[in-house]
Amino acid sequence: MDQMTDRAGLNLAELLDCVQDAPEEGKFEVARRIFSDPAIFELEMRNIFESTWVYLAHESQIPNAHDFVAARIGLKPVLVTRGDDGQVHAFLNSCSHRGAELTASKRGNKRTLTCPYHGWVYDSTGRCVNIDAEPRGGYTGYFAGLSHDLARVKVGVYRGFIFGSLSDAVPPIEQHLGGSAAIIDAMADQSPQGLELLRGAVRYTCKANWKMQLENIDGYHFFPVHTSYIGLIMERQKKAASSIKTIDPTQMASLPGGSYQFENGHSMDWGLMPNGDDRPLGFQRERITREFGPDKARWMIDAVRNLVVFPNLLIMDQSSSTVRMVHPLSVDETLVEVYCVAPKGEPKAARERRLRQFEDFLGPAGLATPDDQAVMEACQRGFKASKRPYLQGHFRGMTHLTPGADDNARALGLSPQFSGSDIDDETFTHTQYRQWLRLMTAAD
Repeated sequence: MDQMTDRAGLNLAELLDCVQDAPEEGKFEVARRIFSDPAIFELEMRNIFESTWVYLAHESQIPNAHDFVAARIGLKPVLVTRGDDGQVHAFLNSCSHRGAELTASKRGNKRTLTCPYHGWVYDSTGRCVNIDAEPRGGYTGYFAGLSHDLARVKVGVYRGFIFGSLSDAVPPIEQHLGGSAAIIDAMADQSPQGLELLRGAVRYTCKANWKMQLENIDGYHFFPVHTSYIGLIMERQKKAASSIKTIDPTQMASLPGGSYQFENGHSMDWGLMPNGDDRPLGFQRERITREFGPDKARWMIDAVRNLVVFPNLLIMDQSSSTVRMVHPLSVDETLVEVYCVAPKGEPKAARERRLRQFEDFLGPAGLATPDDQAVMEACQRGFKASKRPYLQGHFRGMTHLTPGADDNARALGLSPQFSGSDIDDETFTHTQYRQWLRLMTAAD
């Protein structure tokens, strides 16, 4: 590989030094600079976001022909559509003529998209269908031989989740997901009809690096950060007739939990809760148990799960269920987009509880989201205040790690590369940073 890996002059040795991965020495350290160095951020956009699969949207957002939804791949705007052919398409949201964004709308339904600048027209598959007619246009033969269609994005769909890539060299989406696909299956199997993202997304910016969002699924931070929420739950428990039923996290430390590392940077943590029947899926325990058996039913209903699909998707099945998209804006600012996700056709009472739980904990006025963003922004500010080159945030649980599947994973048919035995462990991040380093040091 060429020692020079980007225009800013980062070299291979510098990048390799960013992740100190030596489990035989009991060491896994991540350099602070990867969260605050603009040159590293620039290389991340090219080597990570523009070279691998990135989550774009869910099929439930584009159910009809000519539906579209706006998305992003790193800093690049993308449109995801359903064409006349019923297929999912994706292309860069940039006119072939002068590069104007075709639409600023988040979603809609249009048979054609007309560029607001000079009126070039594209159909819902990205094909250019109208430019000024000859002879008035005066175009050259060279121009006539060019493709005027929108720049296509490679599409992969798994269980309704739509991924896109700017690289034609990516493996099939199923191969990319690896063992994490089984966790998506456990979500999609909650209904024979699959999942749907509910209308009313939450979007906000966080003044912290995008990778902080992926780390924030750990159980370790829950009690220090969310004390107000825990106090609220304890007050509610004193009132038998409390109108909002929520999962009870006060017994997390005494119940089984852990984490799993999968291929290609994907990871998950999980923990059993004592009151699964207060979760939305608890309304369907009888059906779920009948269809999947008691072990998997317990996993689907009584265990909370947070899955990271590297680099930009979090599927969080806990207090309510959410799909969270992570969009880097700059080295120290991230756009976060959150949807409540639900099994299609669930009972009305379950849907109402799902929405109320989403509002209570993960919604814009909930008690979790503001807490989490505040501490991530505190980390970003703190990166400027210390001379220590490495963070010590990836050691907890290293002595708990076992290669391959643990008993719980084997019982559920999961195939992780490593298993951790405590939801408070931070080792789930190791696979994220190994994939980060792999992509960042890949040859051009």
